[in-house]
Amino acid sequence: MKAFWYFARQMLHYRRLLVLALIGAVFDAMCAFAGLGAFMTIIDQFLGKSLTLQQIVEKHLNHPTVQSVIGDRTQWADALPADAFTGFCITLTVVFILAILGSIGRFTHQYLAITVSLRTVMRIRNQVFRKLVHMPIAIAGSEGMSDKVSRVMVDCNYLSGGFNALTSRAVRDLLLGTAYLCLALLMDWRISLLFLIGLPIIFVLIRKFGKHIRRAGRRALGQYGVMIQSLNEVSQSLRVVKVHESEGYERRRFNVINKRLLAEQLRARVVRAISSPVLDTIALAGLIGVAIAAAWLIFEQGLAGEQVVKVLVALGLAGAQLKTLGRLSNDLHESDAAAGRIRQVLDTTVEPSARSGQSDQHRLPRHRSTVAFHNVTYTYPGAAQPALQQIDLSVTHGTVCAIVGGNGSGKSTLLGLIPRLYDPTDGRVAVDGVDLADCTLRSIRRQMAMVTQSTVLFDGTIADNISYGSRHVSRQQLTDAAKLARAHEFIDGLPDSYDTDIGEWGERLSGGQRQRLAIARAILRDPAILLLDEATSQIDADSESHINEALAQFTANRTTFVVAHRLSTVIHADMIVVLEAGRIGATGKHNDLLARSPVYQLLCRTQLQDAPRDSL
Repeated sequence: MKAFWYFARQMLHYRRLLVLALIGAVFDAMCAFAGLGAFMTIIDQFLGKSLTLQQIVEKHLNHPTVQSVIGDRTQWADALPADAFTGFCITLTVVFILAILGSIGRFTHQYLAITVSLRTVMRIRNQVFRKLVHMPIAIAGSEGMSDKVSRVMVDCNYLSGGFNALTSRAVRDLLLGTAYLCLALLMDWRISLLFLIGLPIIFVLIRKFGKHIRRAGRRALGQYGVMIQSLNEVSQSLRVVKVHESEGYERRRFNVINKRLLAEQLRARVVRAISSPVLDTIALAGLIGVAIAAAWLIFEQGLAGEQVVKVLVALGLAGAQLKTLGRLSNDLHESDAAAGRIRQVLDTTVEPSARSGQSDQHRLPRHRSTVAFHNVTYTYPGAAQPALQQIDLSVTHGTVCAIVGGNGSGKSTLLGLIPRLYDPTDGRVAVDGVDLADCTLRSIRRQMAMVTQSTVLFDGTIADNISYGSRHVSRQQLTDAAKLARAHEFIDGLPDSYDTDIGEWGERLSGGQRQRLAIARAILRDPAILLLDEATSQIDADSESHINEALAQFTANRTTFVVAHRLSTVIHADMIVVLEAGRIGATGKHNDLLARSPVYQLLCRTQLQDAPRDSL
């Protein structure tokens, strides 16, 4: 339960609301306890030889313990009616009034307790999301994100259930159960001790049931993550699913996942279902034992019957309140399973700002000289072989550097090292001689822009997507960027122009239009270093020629790294880097590499499109 209590402590951020909720719970418990006292008076009236309310109160005021606390106040009883029926009606009226007051206290308690629970879970969701967005790309890629998303959406809801059970139900039930038990002990400790004998057995069983529920809950929550992954894959690839007539396959796959989730939930159901009957049976056995002892005291010892009835009522109410602790334990253990999974996310390493051991973080000045790789090696987490090995490369400011190579040669990984999406396993990456590992991520990435092959757009307007990551830009700056990316023409023809909503993932636009918006977004950032990972792959040849002209204008006085599969993009580069299995095989310009690099010649024949036949 350590994980659950770790998060439960965060409710202390709302101490004032918790105190007010506790006051409401105490007030509710006091009213219920006072109502029990009034009910005890009714028992005295029925079973105490028709005693009047005045006589019962006078008897209590004459008790030595009461008089030692408040003194002789027997005259208070004179204000009460002397006839039994009127006193009985007054007692019931008092019970009803106490019930109304207790309901007000219970509402206040539950309203504030639920408020604290919801606000605390909101804070925890923010903490988990903060970890997710700051998680290193390497970890996110190796572990997957669907299960992490499940922990934000599903696990936090389970945690909220535990908070509600703890703050809304447990406080009042524990207060009342303890009060009723103490009252029973005061009235007759011998009978009450018999009731207490079964409590250790009940608590041991509650603990065992809770452990089973926590394990089953953890497995069920894991299946929720698998289900979300399946839903994401299908929803994002619905066109492929339909064209390949795979609806049936996806239905069957989801059905298998759904059945596995059901199986884990059924395991928890068995434990939940059996816990209540077992605890009830043990409680019944305890009550039977108490009833036998009470009968012996009445029949053999001559104890007053109304006294025994009052003790049994108090013990029955105490058992009813404390029995809810079994359900509370089940809820808390189920929440603890969710809390453990959430804690794993919060314990995940975030992107480092500087090397460990170095507290000083430098702000990287705007790039003006070189981008250099010094003996860089990078291995993905869990991979057996490095993705990049001993990369030595220096690119001068203002240079267009094209990176080519076969699939899996490390092109995108090399690009990812520049904005520190990955940190080298060995070696270092330096901009203008400054090691990026010693610089703040914000100062590095603020002067970079990246356009990838898989265009990423967000649900919103065209203006929102172009200005993403570039706050406080004017509409004129946004329009200029769109014009340079050759996107203004199609945007201007839309019904709402730049305020047109493009839908989820930009589904209302064509592939080429989405790619132009991504390029406009990069242009708007005015980067010193531009990273293009097959940025024109989704654009037709005519559009590509226009965009290449725009990029040629835009890349002036900027360092540009281009990963491309089109010869038209590579052929005009100032420098071409040929990667072979994570190593640099050759560097140079197009004609030079055609003359001396067999790997580059092969790439031109097989992978680089639009290759002139007479040049090979």
